[in-house]
Amino acid sequence: MIKELSQSIINMMTRCPHQFYMRYIKGIIIPPGVAARRGTSVHSSTEHDYRTKITTGDYAPLDEVQDAARDTFVKVCNEEGVWFPDDKKSEAKTILNDNLNQSLAMAEFHHNEIAVKTKKVAMVEERLYANIEGVDLPIAGTPDVVGDDTLRDLKTGNKRWVRGREYEEIQPVIYRILLRENDFGDVPAEYCILTPMKNGPKADSGCIWDNDLKVCGDIRPAPVSPEYEESVILRIKSIAKSLELGNFPPAYPGSWWCDAAYCGWWSICPYVKGRVTVS
Repeated sequence: MIKELSQSIINMMTRCPHQFYMRYIKGIIIPPGVAARRGTSVHSSTEHDYRTKITTGDYAPLDEVQDAARDTFVKVCNEEGVWFPDDKKSEAKTILNDNLNQSLAMAEFHHNEIAVKTKKVAMVEERLYANIEGVDLPIAGTPDVVGDDTLRDLKTGNKRWVRGREYEEIQPVIYRILLRENDFGDVPAEYCILTPMKNGPKADSGCIWDNDLKVCGDIRPAPVSPEYEESVILRIKSIAKSLELGNFPPAYPGSWWCDAAYCGWWSICPYVKGRVTVS
């Protein structure tokens, strides 16, 4: 039984309602891919860094930050599993090792270039709830951090975001509503996007680049206008109505996530029979 509209549920219902049906209604649990495990480990390292700042007044030593990333990566991969498409299973050990090393590099980069430059931390990784008028279920989410009076949403990816990508994400809007309804105020929001890159960005790309760690960091303001927030609220209301009606249509076939290389439910999805994808 669905008791809340979490940020992950909202995202999944936006991408593919049938995927949500398979995962949350049918209970067919398939672990995420290695990129998600890498992201979890980097988030764990940044959480440790910020919590240390809150409790002691200083940021954690770098070795502790990296240990948090390493331990989390190994733990979630071993205990909860990692999904690989069939054509990548033979390379699983190499892929896991590469992603662990990227996790450590991104954890170090964030510590050096982002965390220690934040003077005041008000909140980190706290589960919050709020109600939206006209929606029976509460919305729920865990904002990454509020530092220097700004909500910062950490993202890790394989490629740098293209221009305008920030308008394709809705987490900061949900997080800002949650923060506002839990007495943190109406804070501005930004994305911190970390990307491992072998060759580095263009010289005039405007990002933070560490040539030793081979990590690029982009800081981008998140859309916070009342109009954009209202559009996200309308989306949440539509999702709530779909849940009420039991309506779970598949993703559009041209969506990049509707592909055997990205969806763990592909092999049992009735909506993709006969399709051939080229990744």
